Amino acid sequence: MWTVRVGLVGLVALSAACGASRSSPASPAPKRGTASAEAAEPGRSKTRVEIDNQNFSDMNIYLIDQGTRVLLGSATGLSKTTLLIPAGAGRSNWQVRLLADPIGGTSPIRTPALLVAPGQSVYWTIGSDPANSFASAG
Repeated sequence: MWTVRVGLVGLVALSAACGASRSSPASPAPKRGTASAEAAEPGRSKTRVEIDNQNFSDMNIYLIDQGTRVLLGSATGLSKTTLLIPAGAGRSNWQVRLLADPIGGTSPIRTPALLVAPGQSVYWTIGSDPANSFASAG
């Protein structure tokens, strides 16, 4: 019982100290991601990945970045999904490689290296058989 009271007193003191240190900003922070900022840096915009998953399995979709897998999201089986490649993700020479890893499955499906210029999207159809999968950029 003693440790519960000491713990509650410490929690109340900590929350009071955190609440007292809050201050309101003098001016609002500038907005990020505006259209003018993307126009100034066209190579820094997000790239859309439109996936038509014709496979029964749900897939985790990864961007392959210099041998490292970066999770973009999931694509539900037998559905269409749109994901975004973040602007900060490293894409050397505008090349994009993607990997679909079936949840509970065995063999992942990969795209070839795709050349994706700023403002373009990636279109990927994941077939019921990995041989029926194809990807393009445009």
